Amino acid sequence: YFANIRPDYKWGYFGHTIAYAFNKHDRTDHCVVFFDTQTGQKNVKYVKKLMEIKGAGEYCVLATRTDDPGVYILILCNAIGAPVDSKYINIEPHNLSMTDTHIV
Repeated sequence: YFANIRPDYKWGYFGHTIAYAFNKHDRTDHCVVFFDTQTGQKNVKYVKKLMEIKGAGEYCVLATRTDDPGVYILILCNAIGAPVDSKYINIEPHNLSMTDTHIV
C-alpha cells in the first residue's frame, strides 16, 4: 500500500504577509514564520501551545492554550509578528474567524 501523509499546517494570509506555523524536531513550541510576499523578508516567532492562525486586513490572530486549564490567549500580531494586543478568554476557540475589525 502507498499513502501520502500531509500534516495539517496552520496558516493565514493578511496584507501582503503569509503567517504559517510548523514544529521543529528540537523544540516543543511552534515556529511561526511571517513572510512578506513583496519584499521576501521573514520574521520568526516561537509560540507555545498554538491552536490556530487567522488573518485579515493588516493583522493576524494567534490562538494559544495556557498552562491553566480552561484559559486561552488570543494574540493580535502585525506583519512582522510583533504583538499588538492580547486577550485572555475562558472559552476554547474551536472555530476562529477574523475580519478587518472583529475576531469571532
